[in-house]
Amino acid sequence: MKPVFIKWTLIVFVFMFILFFAGRAVYSFNTPQDSAAIVTDVYYSNSASDSAMLMKNYASERLSYLDAGSVSVIDQKYERTANIVSKTTNYDSDFSRFQEVLEENKAMVQSENSRGLQGSRRVDLVIGVRPDNFDKMRDEILKIGRVTSSSTTKVDKTYEYRQMLAEKETLENRKAAYEELKSRGGSITELLQLEDKIIEVDTQIQQQQIGLGEYSDENALCTINFTLYEGSAVSAPYILWNALTWTAGVYAALIGVLILIGVAAAIFLHVWGYFKHSLSPRQPVNTSVTNEKQ
Repeated sequence: MKPVFIKWTLIVFVFMFILFFAGRAVYSFNTPQDSAAIVTDVYYSNSASDSAMLMKNYASERLSYLDAGSVSVIDQKYERTANIVSKTTNYDSDFSRFQEVLEENKAMVQSENSRGLQGSRRVDLVIGVRPDNFDKMRDEILKIGRVTSSSTTKVDKTYEYRQMLAEKETLENRKAAYEELKSRGGSITELLQLEDKIIEVDTQIQQQQIGLGEYSDENALCTINFTLYEGSAVSAPYILWNALTWTAGVYAALIGVLILIGVAAAIFLHVWGYFKHSLSPRQPVNTSVTNEKQ
């Protein structure tokens, strides 16, 4: 192998490494993240979801559609939730901005969980907001800090609401039946047993009323789960070091693949040449010429 070929091969490999490194560095500077960003984002997202399990807000929407020439109206009950996780290097300023947004949209904090020391603080919030202000408030919160994850879901709850109404009606009918039996008289033991059943059913009815109250238009709210956590600014040397380690790993893998391809190609050509030589027809020996020379 000629020295000139080796020299230019090394130059090409070095140039490619520098190109990979420069591209990764530019990308990292445009989308800065700290070393714990991925782990932290998942942790805070789960934390916000756990808090959301404690609160259930429901809203109503009247839907109209044509059915056989007539207009039918359905009152849909639904649960709408936004999950937002943001990172900030200006925790106090961004949290103050959140409080302004909260006041502007006349929303309420239903759950707040703050923890951590300065430099690594975080707050998990469950916010109840009127349906008319939901989109506006969500968009304003998305401007706070640097959003690392965001999602919005809407789940229909009309069927569950109708089930609760039917269960309440069944319980009221059962209570009325027990009271009818009680009015007919009987032994003290029987009357006491009926009274216990009436109290038990009445307790269940009250629980159903509380559940149905969450679906009332007066209490109609949508939910925003917002997590704001504090992180330090990423330094340029840290970004360059990450870009260098990433480039080294990718480049080593790329060279390894190229070497494997080269070895596989060499083996294939060697085996192919061997079989080609073995399977080629041999040239017959000319015996007449040999005899004449003798």
